Amino acid sequence: MNKLRLTRRDWLTTAAALGTTTALSSCLPLSHGADESTLPEKTVVPELVVDVDVNDEVWLREHAITEADIFTLVRQLKRNGCQTLLVRCGCLGLLPYRTDLSYPFGFDAADARAKAGPFIGDVEAYIRQRTAWNKRYAEVIRDINPPAVFIRAGHEQGMKVFAWLDLFDDSYPGFRSKFLDEHPHCQWVGKDGATYFPGLMDYAWPEAREFRVTQARELLDLGADGIHCSTSAHGRHMPNRHEADFFGYSRPIVEQFKAKYGVDLRTAGDFDRTAWHDLKGDAMVQLYRDLATLCHGRGRQLWIGLQIGRYTQFAVDPHFSTNVVVRFTNHWKRMVDERLADAFVLGDYELMSSPDHAYWAAKPDIQRRAGEDLYAWAAREYQSYCQGKTRLYLFSEWLPGEPAALRTRARFWAEATRKHGFDGIDMHEAWNFESHPDNMAILGSLAEWLRGNGGG
Repeated sequence: MNKLRLTRRDWLTTAAALGTTTALSSCLPLSHGADESTLPEKTVVPELVVDVDVNDEVWLREHAITEADIFTLVRQLKRNGCQTLLVRCGCLGLLPYRTDLSYPFGFDAADARAKAGPFIGDVEAYIRQRTAWNKRYAEVIRDINPPAVFIRAGHEQGMKVFAWLDLFDDSYPGFRSKFLDEHPHCQWVGKDGATYFPGLMDYAWPEAREFRVTQARELLDLGADGIHCSTSAHGRHMPNRHEADFFGYSRPIVEQFKAKYGVDLRTAGDFDRTAWHDLKGDAMVQLYRDLATLCHGRGRQLWIGLQIGRYTQFAVDPHFSTNVVVRFTNHWKRMVDERLADAFVLGDYELMSSPDHAYWAAKPDIQRRAGEDLYAWAAREYQSYCQGKTRLYLFSEWLPGEPAALRTRARFWAEATRKHGFDGIDMHEAWNFESHPDNMAILGSLAEWLRGNGGG
């Protein structure tokens, strides 16, 4: 077998995940935010969180990851200032640990061929690579239970370890969700009741919420300190519809809207779209309520990845465009008031460091004052309401693997976090600090910058 070691960028390129995101690896100076005198004084050092994409840890290194490798990695992260780990527990519809909720780990070549498009490139090369990768993954899961090992390793170092759930990332060519195969209706659907957004789970359905709560329960049983919910969705890179708000007409939403407003969403030519988006957001609040009940009942925490602005929305074909086919209201104040969210990771899988990107034209409710960047806007929007109730972290977007570029980006994130008074930063992801021998020390420098120490 050829060596499987790749950089994170190689994986993103192969998965057609770059496109408009390549600018994120460039040097972006910290833009001016609000007047420094108006910003909160931080007396507590911001928390350094690193998320661990176990999929990359398995696929991209030169050999199959072992328990010893995991303990070594976690020790390195701890030595270089990491305080909390978010450990990914999903893989494009498969669940990469020992569970009956998922198909055994493998790769479905027929499914890959059926779903293939230009975004995949050479489909047969893709199939060969993913077949080898997932054969290795199955062997790893046979030998160790990855989240359980990360939890033990983190706790040995005195670190918190959260199980990271992908709420909207359950399909990709060759990868299939057992739950969605058995419950295909639990995906976002168009007005016709038949056109689905593959892999985008719709939590208006009680059975979808119960599935996710069951997954969370299994991971808490392994000793996780809490659950982190992510809005990552690789399905956004695939070909899709080109009609605003095309999806969102599941039977529960249609029935609730008709009961409340007397209008059938599937037949009406015109209706109150704000009320519709609010109902879809209500379904998400119910999911978070169910997860919070589980977590808080065990003395654990619930962290929620939150897109900024009024709506969470998924732009597709291309990703980070203004072609928004899915949208729901972020009832974030309700989640704070009900004490559902112990923390929000703001700008989750968005481009806050690029405030002039076309993506933001689809979020006109975000109105920045003169001189504000998106961090200053977010500080003004969220901090006073969340103070003392829900912690606020930034999301580091996609990091480069080249040391000089990584150092520049790490310094950028330290400055953005400290300047605007956020509680911490979620660095995405551990592999970027492993893929070059000089990179782990950059994480240590980031920890010092967050403390206000160190030069350039």
